[in-house]
Amino acid sequence: MDKPQAGGGAILDITVHDIDTLRFLLGAEPVEAIGISQSAFLGKAGVEDGAMSVIRFDNGVLAQLHDAFTVKHAGHGIEIHGDAGSVFGRNVMSQRAVGEVMLRNDAGEHVVPVDHEGLYERGVAAFCAALKGSGAPAASGEDGVRSLAAAIAVADACRTGSLVRIPEIVI
Repeated sequence: MDKPQAGGGAILDITVHDIDTLRFLLGAEPVEAIGISQSAFLGKAGVEDGAMSVIRFDNGVLAQLHDAFTVKHAGHGIEIHGDAGSVFGRNVMSQRAVGEVMLRNDAGEHVVPVDHEGLYERGVAAFCAALKGSGAPAASGEDGVRSLAAAIAVADACRTGSLVRIPEIVI
């Protein structure tokens, strides 16, 4: 949080994972980013401790992100809104196996049953299965590069105040 050359801050620590999650959920690639960041009281020497951004995906979806180390009592989650309904994940964007998923549509609002599973346990199990030749990692190196490129675009947008086009990654 105090060494810009280390490449830290809320964007590279949190936003990159939001983008990765959205790529997985949407089956789409981010193409543009805009954002604004802050260095309130945790970030030193210009390292951001909070950021808000909007990402446009190649399927036309706009995603709004808020990532910060400075909002002590904020919840964490995800909302997905479509023409047939909305899904709300409360306290699900965590390494802990907790949270609740709700579906709201014309039929009303109800809790969606979720089998809670530790994300690290799941990731390590998928990696080990891939090593044994009986599966694939939860995310590939290409996934990491694409999500990082989008997070760097968010950081550039915050720094310049301009819309930043996310480069197409060909591996």
